Amino acid sequence: MRTRPALAAALAPAVLLGLTACSTGSDDGATAEPAASGSASPTAQCAPDDLPTLTEGTLTVGAGEPYEPWYVGDPSSGEGFESALVYAVAAELGYDAEDVMWETVTFEQIISPAIKPFDLAAYQTTITEERAEAVDFSSPYLTSRQGVIVADEGDYADAASLADLEGARIGVTAAQTSLDAAESAWGDAVEITPFSAAGDGMTALTSGTIDAMVMDVDQGVAASTVYFPDTQVVGTLPDVGEPEQLGLVLDKDSGLTACVSAAVDALEEDGTLDELRTQWLKSDDIEQLS
Repeated sequence: MRTRPALAAALAPAVLLGLTACSTGSDDGATAEPAASGSASPTAQCAPDDLPTLTEGTLTVGAGEPYEPWYVGDPSSGEGFESALVYAVAAELGYDAEDVMWETVTFEQIISPAIKPFDLAAYQTTITEERAEAVDFSSPYLTSRQGVIVADEGDYADAASLADLEGARIGVTAAQTSLDAAESAWGDAVEITPFSAAGDGMTALTSGTIDAMVMDVDQGVAASTVYFPDTQVVGTLPDVGEPEQLGLVLDKDSGLTACVSAAVDALEEDGTLDELRTQWLKSDDIEQLS
């Protein structure tokens, strides 16, 4: 297995954000329970020597190109929410850091029913019933919200409510959760423009083509502080349907699923996930727009 090289520093912000276009949206808006595992038990046979990984004694993890806040630099650095999460899960399962290998994959590879080149993938993948027919999910490790980003010097910089944004040109990522959330929040009171990637929408926002962009709030915080510093997140949209939750992805009926879920559950119970969210995701104090 190969270790993924660090992302070149010259890579454009729009390209970085564009990589997230598929990963945070839901196919049908439904939240599914983690899929059942194969024969593994959550309380037994979870040591590295007993786990049916692709390579004995090694945990191979799939991810896309790194971008904040999920990955800071190369995934093997342990910097960024999902990189730190993977190493915490690996440690819970008994793996040393050097036993974790990274495999660069596309989002399509992650959610397809084909045999995977990884044991698990960490790629901001929403748990849905449709996807759970093709892959296994771990217990959820994050409940996501949709944030609204505006330009610091734009007409809507002081927006504090949904009503304040009526009449605005709102960008969303096509066929993703942001589209459903925006339509539910404003209906016909705004002009919604779909973009193929979040980075395209943020570029349109900074150029004045649109007035606001809706995307995953944690991604939006990173976009406004790292990649597009002349923008800000003014709030989140009301939830639409079931909460959108992210899970680690495994092969359908993987013998690893129960153990990986048990590890995520243990990290939730002992407060590790809360610590990682606080450290890497800076959205706790962003309030929902009324």
